[in-house]
Amino acid sequence: MALACAGIIAAPAVVGTAPAGAATALSTKSESPVQRAEKRVAAAEKELRKAKATADRLLTRADAAKGDARQARRDLGNFAREAYASGSNEMVGLASLIDSPNPTDTMRRASVAQRVTEHQESQVDEALTALDQVDVLRQQAQVVVSQAQTQVKAARSSLAAVKGNRNLLGTVAQGASAGDGTKAITALCLKSPVVVDLCATPKWSEAHLTRDTVIIGRYVNITWPQVKEVGGWRPSDPYPDHPSGRAADIMMPNGGSTAGDVKLGNEIAEYFQKHAADYGIYYMIWRQRIWKASDPVGQWTGMSDRGSPTANHMDHVHISVTDGTSGSGFDLGVLRSKDQKAGASVKR
Repeated sequence: MALACAGIIAAPAVVGTAPAGAATALSTKSESPVQRAEKRVAAAEKELRKAKATADRLLTRADAAKGDARQARRDLGNFAREAYASGSNEMVGLASLIDSPNPTDTMRRASVAQRVTEHQESQVDEALTALDQVDVLRQQAQVVVSQAQTQVKAARSSLAAVKGNRNLLGTVAQGASAGDGTKAITALCLKSPVVVDLCATPKWSEAHLTRDTVIIGRYVNITWPQVKEVGGWRPSDPYPDHPSGRAADIMMPNGGSTAGDVKLGNEIAEYFQKHAADYGIYYMIWRQRIWKASDPVGQWTGMSDRGSPTANHMDHVHISVTDGTSGSGFDLGVLRSKDQKAGASVKR
């Protein structure tokens, strides 16, 4: 969807005697969406570097704790050997610590703990505490880095989306043809966390069109590329829809004279009937018939002959929206995001 000029081109830096807080606010406001997204990436990468440094400190502490655990095990093993060599019946049970593949499990056994003196119990506790600390410190290090990496990934994804949508928007919104509807969609595009197909501006003019009318044209542009023209605003008309920017004329590629055009028009009309609420549609006219959003899908009412194929809507599907802002069609654009097409299945 098209770009408002102020949304892409950063304003000149403000120079003056304004208070520091005001200057900061003006500076932030003058930044383009890309500049703001790049700042977020830089900040997230800085936090990742800090997180890695924190993780290094945690791992150093973990290594020290592991060393303490090894020393406690050695001391306990030496005691067990001495007890075994002395033949003390009370301490013979500790000999199992010497050859155990997992001394930690052995140390936890109540039968062993009951046989050690208070001095040896403290060695067991020291070893177990140190081992537990190793696990905790390593987990903390992983969490700190993982969280920071997630933030960097999100910031980079946001930057890619802003750049991608800006490229899709092109230069249409910077010109005189950028109406309020185009500008509204532009603002949504530049805030979107994903690249959205509907941000691509079509070949036809969107001047003076409402948001819902612009979205209808954009959807036609990406879904039925054989349509080369969608008419919109005109300064005067017997009916208020076109002069108010609340109507779109989806022109058939062959003037409506072929079976292919009829099939295409029927397909377009049926889609917008089913999704009338999403686009804020009030009524449609196609092939000398009218359908209102209050009618069942597929139920058309015949109209009188107006004298020409165009006046009878034989060569285009006419769509009028209620007020131009009541539809939720932009959500459909998000569902068509390039980032989601490959994975999620979307029901329409």
